[in-house]
Amino acid sequence: MTSRRATVVSVLLLALAAGGLVVHALFYPFITDDAYISFRYSHNLAYHGELTFNLGERVEGYTNFLWTFLLGILLKLGLRPDAMSRILGAAFGVASLLLLHALSRVYRGGRANGWDSLGALLLAASAHFAVWCSGGLETQMFSALALGGIVLYLRAAAGAPVARSLWPSGLLFALAAMTRPEGLALFGLTGLHRLGANLLGERRLLPTRGELGLLVGFLVPFGAFFAWRYGYYGYPLPNTFYVKASGGAAASALKWGLPYLGDFLRETRLYLLAPLLLLYRPRTAASEPGVAGAPPRPRFVWSYLALIALPFTGYVVLVGGDFMAMGRFLVPVLPLACFFAQEALRELALGNLRFRAAPSAPPDAWRPLRFAVVALLLLPLASWNSVLAYRESRKLSYRRWGLDTVAYLDRFAADRITIGRWLRRNLPRTTYLAVGGAGAIVYASQMRALDTFGLNDLFIAHQAPASGDRPGHTKSAPEDYILRQRPDLMCHQAKHQGAPYRPPPWEEAHWRQRGYRWVCLDPPGLDPAYYCCLKRLDRDLGPLFPAEVGS
Repeated sequence: MTSRRATVVSVLLLALAAGGLVVHALFYPFITDDAYISFRYSHNLAYHGELTFNLGERVEGYTNFLWTFLLGILLKLGLRPDAMSRILGAAFGVASLLLLHALSRVYRGGRANGWDSLGALLLAASAHFAVWCSGGLETQMFSALALGGIVLYLRAAAGAPVARSLWPSGLLFALAAMTRPEGLALFGLTGLHRLGANLLGERRLLPTRGELGLLVGFLVPFGAFFAWRYGYYGYPLPNTFYVKASGGAAASALKWGLPYLGDFLRETRLYLLAPLLLLYRPRTAASEPGVAGAPPRPRFVWSYLALIALPFTGYVVLVGGDFMAMGRFLVPVLPLACFFAQEALRELALGNLRFRAAPSAPPDAWRPLRFAVVALLLLPLASWNSVLAYRESRKLSYRRWGLDTVAYLDRFAADRITIGRWLRRNLPRTTYLAVGGAGAIVYASQMRALDTFGLNDLFIAHQAPASGDRPGHTKSAPEDYILRQRPDLMCHQAKHQGAPYRPPPWEEAHWRQRGYRWVCLDPPGLDPAYYCCLKRLDRDLGPLFPAEVGS
């Protein structure tokens, strides 16, 4: 096949993958409660010029600065974050498909080949990738920036010594680190790989001018961001880090992290790639005359991808994974797994097996029939696997262990949007809330709030002891501390049920001694109907919940 025809086939398959991903993502029309935390910060940035949760309180209760800032700028232009987060999620998901295709081209020195789009087709068919195009979170933005940094590093580092500057790669890793803190680790692993390649392959320690670009490209933007963050919030790390980093990493890994990884491998069927390791012999094509640059050495590429994927996966296990199903924290590894599957299947289809003395076909050969056989066998199986994952995601409870399914996340956030809007319509805007899920209910009510998990509170984050081991929920404010804040409504202990909550006499007496009583909200459309919270006795919250005389 001529180069032009190969390019046309590759582009058509890539367009099919991109369209398929967008359609696939439409099956998951949801926003998580956590996303509304970022939306709250974006709202205050757009309308009040403050990147804060409560106006006047500088606490960094988010870990996705660039995502939150981008949504704030778009909101300033009149574009709602709940809609834009899904549009951007799909756009960054498509960007990852394009970057995965670019990684394949870099691997072969720029030659077009229809096989280059197989990995993108597999990625688009993955439910665990498509689902996080929705959700309202920064997952796809971080994954695309990280993969972009990886591709640019491999593209510039193909020669030895490095002739091209690595500063574009450093810049993308900086943007990734400003989107999620794990970007710092990816940059560090990239620098470690470059150092190892220099020492082992070229017996030198001093970096070239191009390699210094990696450091400069990262430190200039990230250093400026870090200086702003420290000056604005007063701490080097987000408040959420101090909330979650409460010790017990080994126990958390055993109880939550390993099952989280096991679930991800089981549902994505990535364990089926393991047998390919026994047969696969990675090789790249020789450089064509007139094509700029040479393809990177296979060992260089695979050692780098392994150095990125394995420690990153280990980190996710160590911190206990996530409390949400569908493997959100492992999404950045999926494109690398699809790249490996693509290259292994291509080599096997061409007959380039490990145990053969010589390959039976050049690695950039195009065999349309063999490609069609592989695609027709693989893609229906991948699509059926996604159907199974979708069915699992529609359950309100997870049948194996305590992860929140997509359906549960959707219901939880939708209910709290309903409650928050009711609060905004019926209670004074000065009402002060204590909540245990400081996302949708606070965003919709636009009221000042205390997150009892410590999201926006320095005392809870830095001084409260750990009270649990569930990822993201390891700390909780002591009752005495919450009472000292004098919230008007304490909804962190809310009763959400189909009838008004009637406390037993001992409980009613307990809370009256502390200046509170149970009240029940009944917003239209809420199911179950009643959402009951503790109200301050001496606080007048309007005709529905007046202050009690003599309290």
